[in-house]
Amino acid sequence: MISKFFEKREETATVPSYSDIELAMLKAFGIDAEGYVSDGALKEATYFTCIKIMSESIAKIPCYLVQETENGNLRLKNESLYEKLVLRPNPYMTAIDFWKALEVNRHHLGNGCAYIEKDAKGNVLNLWPIELHRLIIDDAGLISSKLKNRILVEYTQTGNSNIECCFYDEIIHLKSFSSNGINSKANRVMMSSTIDTGIKSQKYLNDLYNNGLTNKAVVQLTSDTRKELDLKNIQAKFDRLYSNNGRIFTVPAGYNVSTLNLSLADAQFEQIRRMSISQIASSFGIKMFQLNDLKDTNNNSLEQQQLSFLVDTLLILFESIEQEIDWKLLRPDQRQKGMKCRFNTSVMLRTTAQVQADILTKYVTSGIYTPNEARLMTQQMAKEGADELVVNSGVMKLKDLGKNDGKEVKK
Repeated sequence: MISKFFEKREETATVPSYSDIELAMLKAFGIDAEGYVSDGALKEATYFTCIKIMSESIAKIPCYLVQETENGNLRLKNESLYEKLVLRPNPYMTAIDFWKALEVNRHHLGNGCAYIEKDAKGNVLNLWPIELHRLIIDDAGLISSKLKNRILVEYTQTGNSNIECCFYDEIIHLKSFSSNGINSKANRVMMSSTIDTGIKSQKYLNDLYNNGLTNKAVVQLTSDTRKELDLKNIQAKFDRLYSNNGRIFTVPAGYNVSTLNLSLADAQFEQIRRMSISQIASSFGIKMFQLNDLKDTNNNSLEQQQLSFLVDTLLILFESIEQEIDWKLLRPDQRQKGMKCRFNTSVMLRTTAQVQADILTKYVTSGIYTPNEARLMTQQMAKEGADELVVNSGVMKLKDLGKNDGKEVKK
């Protein structure tokens, strides 16, 4: 049994990382690798905003432990796992902090992971966010391998830079873009050229403002001196005066340099910048109105875009989390009892008070909600005798239609 743990394994492809010296060497050759293989990508405003929107959109939706019954889903508030999901996955983090950290790592690093701390009986004690470094797969392959644990995980935890190991079933693994179901890549890797363009455009604007919205000036030395020593002294004097302030540089005497001024309008800077923003946003599934771009948005389309964001972008993320934690956090006997973890996505569909009143009224008068269920949705206390379904007296079943025809109504 022990020898199985020492079988040869192969590591999966990981995102390349560079040391400070390697980054400096790449930069010397005009390659800015830091922009998309490190936290430098977060300096791009659109990319950072998309990461923030995605993580907060998931974190603000509560996740409940429920059980399927014939009468619907019942919240299991007496289970210890319930508080882990709703309040605190561990003693030092709220549920919002925990889910936000996992989503940031999912979209920025490609893998959002958490270590599952369990007791001897398999009950969940704590959930700890970790940073995944690599997955080591048995060299026989996932199908041919005879090992019980076919994937080994290398990770680091918060506050400790040492690389630690665990088995794959001991972590929650949320993937970003994956082509094989195991390895995943972050958006910043897939969109590296677009994000790099955005970083350079922001850097250009910063330099432009730092220079007072003026381009660098060129100073040409005018002298008829023919002696080489005097020419060098004059050149050195001007170099000391102008070359060190970052805005003016000198050229050797006898040369003529013409400035090449390209305005932002001529370079179509706004159009290119808008296209870059749109491409980054679309890779995340973010709508342009969420980036304060209301150019093609009105009140009617805004509501539809919000619903589209939930259905097209967030729904698959919620589903992936639910499927992962149902399998990793719940024991087989708990799943057989109908226990499952579910996000309450109806929180995102809250509307104005008037619209909410119209919706609840229709649900109550149609016999879908009881009055007390509608009161609970508006944060009101339940009332005695309001647990019965009510319908309009003029409503009847189709099979009862015409039964009273020709009969006298008793007075």
